[in-house]
Amino acid sequence: MLETRHVKAALSAMTVKTDRIDARGIAQLPRMRWYRPVHAKSVTCKDSRPLLVGRKLLQGKLLDVELSIRGILRGYGLKVGEVGRGKFEARIRDLTAGHVTLETVIGAMLTARTALWCEYTKLLSCCFT
Repeated sequence: MLETRHVKAALSAMTVKTDRIDARGIAQLPRMRWYRPVHAKSVTCKDSRPLLVGRKLLQGKLLDVELSIRGILRGYGLKVGEVGRGKFEARIRDLTAGHVTLETVIGAMLTARTALWCEYTKLLSCCFT
């Protein structure tokens, strides 16, 4: 592919410089094969990319929140163990029962997790329908 500086140098070499002559010179570039065709992404491809990026971001943040909750509880000697996504919140609430500070902090994190999960499932249904 011819770089911009090469095109500029070729156009600068012309003895008479006007906008019309420059336009004609630029129009001549494809005829002289001083270009390389490039692939343009389809609209469908451009539309699906932000959905996938957003979904991946929410998925990562959701995992970050869950792992942070596990890490905070581990500092108190509480282990969550293996639980599914559906039973995660109930298990955490059982472990934090009776700890005022943990109930406050972890409660806020669980609220954030719920919001992330709702938005993640919205994007998930958007991506695969």
